[in-house]
Amino acid sequence: MTISTIKTNGINIRVLELKNDSNETIVFLHYGGATLGVWNGVIPYFKDNYHIIAQDLRCHGFTDKPLDKCHIDDMAKDLAGILDKLGVEKTKIVGSSMGADVAISFAANYPQRVNCLVLDGGLYDIVGSDSKDQILTEEEIEKAKNDLKQRILSRPREFFETREGYITKNKEGWEKYFPWSEIIKKATEDEITKENGKFTSPQSSEEVWAYIEPLYNVRFINYFKKITCPILWLPDEKEKDHEVVIRNLKKFSQKLKYCKIVTLEGSVHAYTCLLRPKEFSEEILQFYDEIKGKK
Repeated sequence: MTISTIKTNGINIRVLELKNDSNETIVFLHYGGATLGVWNGVIPYFKDNYHIIAQDLRCHGFTDKPLDKCHIDDMAKDLAGILDKLGVEKTKIVGSSMGADVAISFAANYPQRVNCLVLDGGLYDIVGSDSKDQILTEEEIEKAKNDLKQRILSRPREFFETREGYITKNKEGWEKYFPWSEIIKKATEDEITKENGKFTSPQSSEEVWAYIEPLYNVRFINYFKKITCPILWLPDEKEKDHEVVIRNLKKFSQKLKYCKIVTLEGSVHAYTCLLRPKEFSEEILQFYDEIKGKK
């Protein structure tokens, strides 16, 4: 396994690559605010049979953060550049939340380079007729956007004297909702950076807002008009019965060659790869076997 920096589209991108003699490649794309380290519990289930690539998306982690170019289309273009550099013509993609959004963009803009998608998220727009919150008027959208912006920008970036202090603080936050594990610890360790002699996260509040704001202009139905590859949807236990999610899955899947919708027990939007890596991975591998049989 190697972690290196690849320069494409004028920015430096942190990339993990695990080579394998297999001619099949899988790209893993993390959720918003994360780094490639969130896949540490999933990769072992694929490493023996697949060439694996993961990355820190632009405006995330240890990849460059051009604040005026943090759209999912920019991230999809980055992935195309990474594949070119690594000599990969076509790939499977597994995306979580924002990573799912990037996967959708990539499949729409580079359809000839995608075998199939696994989407943990990517089920609705932030606002508008396809949104989960159903904010419809321009005034409501603008107010909600400004409220979210204020909440994000008001979050202080914390600094710690030691790595252990950073990890302890994150552990306390996780344990309010989920059991702490070695997998979550490794993901936390991957995101630690040092700045001015202290330990902190690799993202400022301004950098977080830089990738969230462009999502207000995204309309996924326009992407799905161009996508035909097989898709495994993984709505979580809260999303699966939501009327907007149900409607969107039906609408988004109209042109697909094959799709499957599965909700894993104990699944939580974005975090299933950390909380249920075995079940998450086994479901994906079963899906791969199914679409092989449909060729």
